[in-house]
Amino acid sequence: MDLPTCPSCGASVLDEDVTECPSCGAPMKSSGKTSSPSPKDKPAPAKSAATEQPVKRRGRETVSDDDPFELERKKQEAVKVIPLARKPAKGKMFRVVCPMCDTQGFASEKVVGREVKCRNPECLAPVFTVPNPEAQERKATEEEEPKEKKPSKLPLIGAIVVSAGAIGGAYWYFTQVPDASELSQPFKNPVISQATKNNFSNNSNDKPNPLAQNPLNPPEQTTQNPQTSVDLAKVKQNALEEIVNLSRDRGNRSKPFSRRLAAEAYAVTRNIPAAREQMERIDAVSPPLPFYKIFPLIEIGWIQLKEKDQAGLKETLDQTIELSQKIPDYGGRDTLDLISRLAAFWIAAGKEDLATDLIRKYQAESNLAQLSAYLQIAQEANHHDFESLIDLHRMWASPQWVATTMILVTHGYPEAALNWAAMASDSADRTEAVTQWSLSRLEQAVKQQQKPDLSLVQPAEQKLSPTGNAMMLARCARELVNLNQKEAALAFVDRAVSLIKDQPVPTPITLGDLKEVNSMRLPQAAPLEQLAQTYLQIACAESELGKKAEALQYLKNAVQSIQATAPSLAAVKEKSNATTNFNFRDEIKDTFNLDTSDRINRAITEYNKQLRSLKAAGEQRSEKLVALLAQASRSGLAPQVWNLVQAASQNSNLDLKDALQETTLPAVILESVGSQNEDLKSQISKALTSSAPKLSKEDELLRQTASLIKNGKPEQAAHLINQSDLKKPWKGQLSLKLLSQLLNQSQFSQAVQFVTATKDPVLREDMLNTIGAVAVEQKQIPAVSKMLQGSNYTPTERISGYLGLITGIEAARSSQPETPPAKEPEKKL
Repeated sequence: MDLPTCPSCGASVLDEDVTECPSCGAPMKSSGKTSSPSPKDKPAPAKSAATEQPVKRRGRETVSDDDPFELERKKQEAVKVIPLARKPAKGKMFRVVCPMCDTQGFASEKVVGREVKCRNPECLAPVFTVPNPEAQERKATEEEEPKEKKPSKLPLIGAIVVSAGAIGGAYWYFTQVPDASELSQPFKNPVISQATKNNFSNNSNDKPNPLAQNPLNPPEQTTQNPQTSVDLAKVKQNALEEIVNLSRDRGNRSKPFSRRLAAEAYAVTRNIPAAREQMERIDAVSPPLPFYKIFPLIEIGWIQLKEKDQAGLKETLDQTIELSQKIPDYGGRDTLDLISRLAAFWIAAGKEDLATDLIRKYQAESNLAQLSAYLQIAQEANHHDFESLIDLHRMWASPQWVATTMILVTHGYPEAALNWAAMASDSADRTEAVTQWSLSRLEQAVKQQQKPDLSLVQPAEQKLSPTGNAMMLARCARELVNLNQKEAALAFVDRAVSLIKDQPVPTPITLGDLKEVNSMRLPQAAPLEQLAQTYLQIACAESELGKKAEALQYLKNAVQSIQATAPSLAAVKEKSNATTNFNFRDEIKDTFNLDTSDRINRAITEYNKQLRSLKAAGEQRSEKLVALLAQASRSGLAPQVWNLVQAASQNSNLDLKDALQETTLPAVILESVGSQNEDLKSQISKALTSSAPKLSKEDELLRQTASLIKNGKPEQAAHLINQSDLKKPWKGQLSLKLLSQLLNQSQFSQAVQFVTATKDPVLREDMLNTIGAVAVEQKQIPAVSKMLQGSNYTPTERISGYLGLITGIEAARSSQPETPPAKEPEKKL
């Protein structure tokens, strides 16, 4: 007799009266009765696979004495395990993901609670029970039945709901703070402050929120919390295990990203087989992002370079070259983070031509590219001092080019780094990259207690023009002042001045008569702007060394260099007003000897067009002057800048007149002066009118958040950043700078509060990675480990924190023994 078969999966069914397939749960087509059987005809109820508790599988099947047929029964049960389909089909739309290998399959919804078989033939545990989310939720909320009757809890629940609503409403009301209001007032109420802290906890039933009771900073220790003896190997192993476990969590922001971080963690610890195993997992999860495998491959490549494993290095290089074809044209942070790391590895391995093409194809000039460059430099060097690294008012024109230079220096390839920096096509980009190389050399020398003399940067002087060298040396002098090396700084400033003293200072542009205005051609602005920056850096260095008179002179030279790029708006406006005079037509006719009305009209049209072009250039000149003088003001030259602003605004010579008092510059000067010079503040305040522009939105946010951080209110600072409508990359740079400020002051508790109150998940990951790395240096490993075990952060954020711990431990381990310097790039493979 033929057995019935399921129309969906084709499985044979022993029971002829069954209405649903026991294998896939699909309805069986019955050729007979359609009505349900009567109660008399029903067989005795039996426990189905859907209702009985899942059976834990053991590694080996055994037969018990009580049941001699157990082995046969287990074989029959194994046959009934439902295989998962590769694609969804009719009756099999329910998606099931294997908890072991993350391979997805499809079956009927009725497989919930039953055992299914993973479709991956290489899965280590192919048979598993499909969990029931609804049943788990009911079980979690189900309470034990009381033995005796208790009064109803509805009144209590109602009171709790009303109280929570009142606190939430009060918090919402008080935190809607206008830009100009006092930010600390809403948080002075202890009830609302505590509600704010509890609001950041994802699960109130879990461990205490670090905002309410932070393990990093107990009440009896408000400054530093020295760690007891810590087994770094054990901490590292535990972090690796946690990363792998967390990478399986479905709450990850991105499963491929979490697997990428897991692979990087193993690669950093030199466990290459485990790193490659995690790399394979990147392909097993969705969405498909194969270029993620390049990140751990780069870490493996650095190890192979150091160990001179030529065969392994060639294989790794081939893999990175092949995978580089799959890098998205614009993958956001992922692409920007990758190209600087990959380019540095390729250069060290002798593939400089590939690195050049890579950077020139993908690099960008944006706040996002700048943020990425800062992070890659900090992570590769394991030096997370964003407070000194990040400049919120200046951007590198080629951030990834500079980042590649610094990564090469970090890995012990200074000569290759300098050659790479000098390859930048643009003069300003080249100067910036070479300058960063020189600064790193000086910092390394001071750290190693060597004398930071001019010989250290002499190779860099061969790569730049005299102007570029002068700027580089002036920047080095300022860095030496910060490092308390004033004697060396004086030598660097003198050398910078000697390179530029014979160069004539540019003359501001003047507008002559009609013929001169009509034929005027403006000079190229880029060289003059670079010269202005050189003068400015020398002025700042002289000021920081106490030479105020010399500083003022070089500041004036910088202003003249900008004035040489275009005429002033006041002069252009005067020429434009002259075109409305009744005799202007005759003046045009006589000046150019024109004899017909058509020629006169064309001349007037061309002249007006020239004035519009000069006006646009004059507006750019004003913007550049504001930026240059604002930079000088923030560098300690605020009194000198204010004098120049007044002189430019009141100058009777229109060619030298710039209405700088009508810009944001006076507000910047007022902010830069601070409380050190009350007389100057009063003078500036009196000169400003009520309609004078205030600080820019960026500067205002920086002022407010810096003040809150200084006064011990990190949560409020994060709240302001969250509310701001400024672009995320710039806010990311600001957040990292403020976080670094807290960490540099060993304020770990406040740093954790600041991170927890930050909303941007990607930024939180970067910040937790920073905290993890700095915790090793500042001996806060136990506190950070305990923090990462809580429920206040997502799985991806916790993975980032653990990765920071691992990189910090590895950096500390490698810095203890004296390692020989790495060789320069090998010959091309």
